[in-house]
Amino acid sequence: MFAGLVDFVTVVETGSFTAAADKLHSSKASISQRVSNLEHRLGVQLLYRSTRKLRLTDAGESYYQSCRQGLELLEDGALAAQQLQHHLQGKIKINSLGGIFAEQWLAPALLTFRQEHPNIDIELDLSSQREDLLSSPFDIVFRMGTLPDSSLQVRVLSQLNTHVVASPEYLAANGLPKHPEELRHHQCICGTVSQWPFQKNGQKLLVSVSGSFACPNGHVLKQAAMEGFGFIRTHDMYLRDALEAGQLKTVLEDWQVVSQPLWMVFPPARYRSKRVTKLADWLVDYAKRQAI
Repeated sequence: MFAGLVDFVTVVETGSFTAAADKLHSSKASISQRVSNLEHRLGVQLLYRSTRKLRLTDAGESYYQSCRQGLELLEDGALAAQQLQHHLQGKIKINSLGGIFAEQWLAPALLTFRQEHPNIDIELDLSSQREDLLSSPFDIVFRMGTLPDSSLQVRVLSQLNTHVVASPEYLAANGLPKHPEELRHHQCICGTVSQWPFQKNGQKLLVSVSGSFACPNGHVLKQAAMEGFGFIRTHDMYLRDALEAGQLKTVLEDWQVVSQPLWMVFPPARYRSKRVTKLADWLVDYAKRQAI
């Protein structure tokens, strides 16, 4: 009944029969045959096959989600059967935005959690590739700002305070803006967002900005601002040291620069193990004690 199930799930999660064969220490032909036999037994096509890419059919997507949930239940059952029910154990796979959040907050937090729970293995992926959150192979995905799909299971880890800043030298040479709309006439260094939201006394503005330099890396944005290239809009965690040192100054302080939520995202239709729930609860509590 279960023949080919693990092969199918591995093909989906690795993206090819070749990669699945390597992971399962089998041959590509054997993996392909077992998946074909599985489709024949089920009476449905699970995968669209082409020379370049594999793609799940609608039935395949539904079956994959059910298989993944079942495999995680079996994994947890096996752990309990091994009489390790008093300890959290197993692997947690995490994908996160990189930069200062991952380097200075998330990674140290996960290492602290790992010290408290030595039977849990953590795999942290900081790849710049943006995950499809609806079919993510990760247990927890960290994302910032607006999420693409309302059906996602999410928890807010923190609200990130945001500021518009520039160097004293730039302000001395170009003047201090009194209203957000004036930013249209200044050099503004953008990351991935070129429309900056503001609000004041219920009034909301979305200001389109531009400049001669752009980069989606927070460290680079801060360095460019300190070098006098213009204004940046970014979070406390990138700015604290430069503000304290006087290398950057905040502007438009009578306007609230809309904060951004930092999300923990859990792929939908997937069983959430006790260890994942424990880590999520622990991180929310840790964020209250150790500000991001």
